[in-house]
Amino acid sequence: MPVTRLTRALQTQGLRLTRARRAVCRVLAETAEHLTVAEVHRRARRIDRRIGLASVYRTMGVLERLKLVQHVHMDHRHRHYATATDDHCHHLVCRTCGLVVEVSDCQAEAMVKALARRTKFRIDGHSLDFFGECPACLLRPTPPRAGRCLTDRSIAPRPRRRGPRRAPGVG
Repeated sequence: MPVTRLTRALQTQGLRLTRARRAVCRVLAETAEHLTVAEVHRRARRIDRRIGLASVYRTMGVLERLKLVQHVHMDHRHRHYATATDDHCHHLVCRTCGLVVEVSDCQAEAMVKALARRTKFRIDGHSLDFFGECPACLLRPTPPRAGRCLTDRSIAPRPRRRGPRRAPGVG
């Protein structure tokens, strides 16, 4: 496996490169997508079937503390992560389909400096995400369920059952 920027950073911090850490770093290095921990786990298990979900959660926690991955605010159900880049960026998040667009044009620095002056905080970072609807969803006559993007995959929302659940064979 090629040594990635993530594995080098872990080694620099004196952390062991366990099977789980290697697999998680490889998954993150091979994608530009914003992934949930469950998706990282699913992909890491393709590399090594023995990797457990708890190991992936711990590894993502370590990577986040080291600022090697960042939490992307997409919805309140699942945390999504992206590999941190040297370039500072913000996100446009479509509430309808879940599309995330990275925006590297940060014009918040003046606000950060003014806020630091006024509050006497030493501000060492910020997170700014914008939520709304993407152009494709604005053109759609009926929006899909949140978190799914019908422009990326041919999937349809599953119909919801109406009424109480019944035991099999009970009329």
